Amino acid sequence: MKLFTQLERKFGDYALPNVTLYLITLQGLTFFISQVRPEYLSMLVLTHDGLFAGQWWRLLTLLCMPPATHPVFLIFYLYIYFMIGTALEARWGAFRYNIFLLVGYLATVLVVLIPGAFVSNFYLMESIFLAFAWLYPDFEFLLFFILPIKVKWLGLIGWLFYAFAFITSDWTTNINGGWTAKAEIAAGSINFLLFFHADLADWIVTYNRRFKGRMVQAQAQEAKPPMHVCAECGVTDQSDRKMEFRYCPLCAGTPAYCINHIGNHKHR
Repeated sequence: MKLFTQLERKFGDYALPNVTLYLITLQGLTFFISQVRPEYLSMLVLTHDGLFAGQWWRLLTLLCMPPATHPVFLIFYLYIYFMIGTALEARWGAFRYNIFLLVGYLATVLVVLIPGAFVSNFYLMESIFLAFAWLYPDFEFLLFFILPIKVKWLGLIGWLFYAFAFITSDWTTNINGGWTAKAEIAAGSINFLLFFHADLADWIVTYNRRFKGRMVQAQAQEAKPPMHVCAECGVTDQSDRKMEFRYCPLCAGTPAYCINHIGNHKHR
């Protein structure tokens, strides 16, 4: 984007390199603190009531919150995010990667304005994964350390989860998070859409063109007369593309018969 290029020329020197390393280090430390002193965790979570009570540090500790998981899985979580975050920074450069995270962070922080909001960084971190899945769709992860699966399918599962969570959270009550959940999902998608809206538009146009081409081809195929028609039952090579046909030289005109009737038809 031209805007990013202009901003990078002016402010590129202020970019923070290796920001993913800082993120996962802080999340790892916070996880360790939560295991030793779990009561401290409630002082770090970004909440509407806490922020408006003057606890401004929650705006910063939002980035430090680790996932609620087993320590073993946390190691893999931190390693994967270090890998994909480093890959994005290498692809975009430190400045654009900083902007991607900053936009997602600011959008997520705005969710706390909703009364009673309890905000996590789940969708912010997920946006990093979705960006990686879009840029490197054929990269493979070993699911359960055995089954290779391309990251594009994991990204698709992530978007389906977004849609499911958005639909199932109630609009008017706090069931499944209510407005907070919907706002978090939207906030976690803004940075992705900002960076990839042009690519998404091109993909939609290309897919639509291919779809129309296949429809035209199918219609043209249907308009063509069938090459083989069974003289006994009327089945054609178009109505059943797997059917085999034979021609009878003993019948007048050498008609075609499907494989089901070539052996038991009456010669005409």
